[in-house]
Amino acid sequence: MRHHLLLDKVALRVRDDDVMHLLRLILKASGKQGVPQGGVISPLLSNIYLTEVDRMLERAKTVTTHGEYSAVEYARFADDLVVLVDAHPRHAWLKKAVPTRLRQELAKLQVEVNEEKSTTVELARGESFGFLGFEFRRIRARSGAWRPQYTPKLKKRTALLQKLKDVFRRFQSQPVGRVIELINPILRGWVNYFAVGHSSRCFSYIQDWVEKKIRRHIRRAQKRHGFGWKTWSRQRLGATLGLFNSYRVRSRAPKVSPA
Repeated sequence: MRHHLLLDKVALRVRDDDVMHLLRLILKASGKQGVPQGGVISPLLSNIYLTEVDRMLERAKTVTTHGEYSAVEYARFADDLVVLVDAHPRHAWLKKAVPTRLRQELAKLQVEVNEEKSTTVELARGESFGFLGFEFRRIRARSGAWRPQYTPKLKKRTALLQKLKDVFRRFQSQPVGRVIELINPILRGWVNYFAVGHSSRCFSYIQDWVEKKIRRHIRRAQKRHGFGWKTWSRQRLGATLGLFNSYRVRSRAPKVSPA
């Protein structure tokens, strides 16, 4: 993102010199262009900068809508964007038109597409795509109708387990209460983020893995072999030791208004 274009956009709504000066300092910290990676304000700045992209896609939705159905749908968070095109043959032309139009709009903002991370997939062929840590695909429901399925990406689960492994390794000589005190916030944050869609199987795997590690930690401290499955049941680990156990998936994802 070009700083002068972003500042011009913000200045349309913000007339406070102190705020604009602070924003310039924040942007300067990220170099000559772009926004600070991981910065609290970075997603907001990205949304402001890409407003015209949203408007273009909203127009595309409007002109391709027939009755209750739209041939184009999209979702964007900061600089991550997914565009969905209806699979009916009469909409095949949109598969090329949408990327072309999107690149034209981004070029006006002097934004380049990350070609390594950008791809086109065919959900009807069983392919999938990743977005905001989830893996999306199309599957058959029990009723026979097609429905979307979204689960945590495997690499996100692997990264979580590696982070927990580091805690268990570094604090293997510490009391189990101290270990639980450290891993509970990690588990709570991760589960709360992914507690939508079809994450139950992934949650079950993580819960079993964590409980096995905790049991092993306890037995090692007691200088005993095995895992103590009967002694340390799932209920006891939660009630007695306070181990996080709220692995519940929300029945409905929160609704978001159009941009």
